[in-house]
Amino acid sequence: MSKSVLITRPNHDLTTTYLSAWARKIAEIAQEKGFFIYDLEGVRANVKTFLSFLKEKSPSFLFLNGHGSPSEICGQRNEVIMDSTTEIPGAIIYARSCSAGIRLGEEAIKNGARAFIGYARNFIVGYSPDKVFEPLTDDMASLFLDPSNLVASVIIKGHSAAEANTRSKEAMYKNFRKMILSTATYEERYASQWLWSNLKGQILLGDPDAKI
Repeated sequence: MSKSVLITRPNHDLTTTYLSAWARKIAEIAQEKGFFIYDLEGVRANVKTFLSFLKEKSPSFLFLNGHGSPSEICGQRNEVIMDSTTEIPGAIIYARSCSAGIRLGEEAIKNGARAFIGYARNFIVGYSPDKVFEPLTDDMASLFLDPSNLVASVIIKGHSAAEANTRSKEAMYKNFRKMILSTATYEERYASQWLWSNLKGQILLGDPDAKI
C-alpha cells in the first residue's frame, strides 16, 4: 500500500461545491506531508476512475466527499462510486457523505478497510447565501467544515483514526457552544442544531488505532 491519499471532489451542486472547496485544503496538507495525491475533482469523480485508482494505486487513505445513503457514496452527478461490493483493503476511509455510516461503513470493514469514519445521519453544512460563490470565505460554513476537515488532516499527520475522530468532535462541540451563546447571531443559533446532529452522527468503525 502506497503512501497516498485519494480524494473525491464532485462539485455539481451547492453542497458538493462547498465540500470540494474545503477538501482542496486537505489535498494541500497531504502534499506538504509528502503524500502522493489522487484528486478526483468534478467529472473525474466517476466510478471508472475511482475503481481504477483503487486497483492501480492502492491509496492508504480515502477522503470521500459527495452525496450518499446507508448503502452507497456518490461522485459527480450522483453516480454511485462506492457500494457494499467495493473492496478497499488496508485503507482508512473518511466519508463526508450522508448516512454512509449506517451500513456501508460496516461493509467497508468487512471488505478489508482498516477503519471507517463517517456519519450515521445526514451530514449537514450551514452556509451564508451571500457567500455561495466564494465558499472558503463563508464563516458559517467554516463552523461545520473546519471541524470535519480535522478528521482528514489529523490522519494525514500520522495520528490514529480514534484521535482524528475525537479531535473533530471536540472542535464541533467547541463551535456548537459558541453558536448557542447570547452573543451569537440568529443564523448561528438556528444552525447550531445541524452541527449538533453532525456531532452525534459521526462514528468510527474498525480499528481505532489504525494509522497511515
